[in-house]
Amino acid sequence: MTRIAKRFLWIGAVATSCHAGDTLIICGEQLPPYAYLENGVPAGIDIAVARHVFGQLGVPVTFELEPFARCQSALKQGTADVGLAISNTLDRQSFVHFPKSYVWLASFVFFTNKATLPGHTIAGLDDARKSGLRIGIIRGTSYHDRFWQTFPAQDKAVNDGYNAALDPAADTATNLRKLQGNRIQLYPQDRSVGLWEAKRAGLGEVPYYDTVLFTKGYYNAFSRASHFSSSRYPDITALLAAYDAKLEEFKRSAQYQAIFAGVTQGQPK
Repeated sequence: MTRIAKRFLWIGAVATSCHAGDTLIICGEQLPPYAYLENGVPAGIDIAVARHVFGQLGVPVTFELEPFARCQSALKQGTADVGLAISNTLDRQSFVHFPKSYVWLASFVFFTNKATLPGHTIAGLDDARKSGLRIGIIRGTSYHDRFWQTFPAQDKAVNDGYNAALDPAADTATNLRKLQGNRIQLYPQDRSVGLWEAKRAGLGEVPYYDTVLFTKGYYNAFSRASHFSSSRYPDITALLAAYDAKLEEFKRSAQYQAIFAGVTQGQPK
C-alpha cells in the first residue's frame, strides 16, 4: 500500500498514486488566494510557488488540502512531507525543518460583522480583550506571542485549553460564517485570506478593522519524520538544502512577482 493510500483523505484533497517516498506529499489548508481548489484542482500562490520550485528541482508533487490541524498531524507522523503556509514557532521546530526564507508575509486584522462594527472601536488586541466580544480562531494556529499573552491559555479540560474569550473552529470559512451569524464578533486573519475566502464562500462583504494586529512569515515546512527519498535527494534534509537555494533564487525573479500579481489582482475591494 502506498503512503498516499494510508493517508486519511479529506474532501477536496487531490492525490495520485506513487511509489512510496519518491513523490513529495504536500499538505495545507485552504487559504485563498494562497491555496484553494478551483474546479477541483489546487490553485493559488503557495501552489504555484511549490509547483515551480519543486519542478525546477525535478521532484514530482501531490497536494492534499485539508484542515490545518490534520495537516500538522500528518507532518508529525511523516505521512506528509511538506506543509504549506506554516509559521515558524519553537514547538513546531520539533517536528518540521524550516527553510531560511518564507514564501509570503501575512498582515493580520480583525474581521467583524455589521452588527458589531458600529458599536465597538477595536484598535488592537487590548481593545478586543476589554470589549468582551467573542473571538473566533482556527484550532492549532500559532497566531503570535502577543495574541497568546493577551488571551492566555486555561485549563485544558475546558474549551480545548483556549482562553474563555476564544472560540476554536476548523477553518476560515467556518469562522466567517460564525461572524455572519453573530456567534462570534471578531476573527483574526490575514486580510487577503479573509477577503478571498468570503468571496469564494459567497458571503458577500465582510467588514474588518484597519489596524494590523501583527505580521508573520509563512513557510513551506519540511517534516522531520518524512521518508522522502529519490536518486537525486537521499532524504528530506538534502531536498531542503536544494529548496532553500532555489526558492531564494526564484524570489528574485520577475516570475515570482508575476505569480503574486496575477492572483492578487482578483482580490475583492
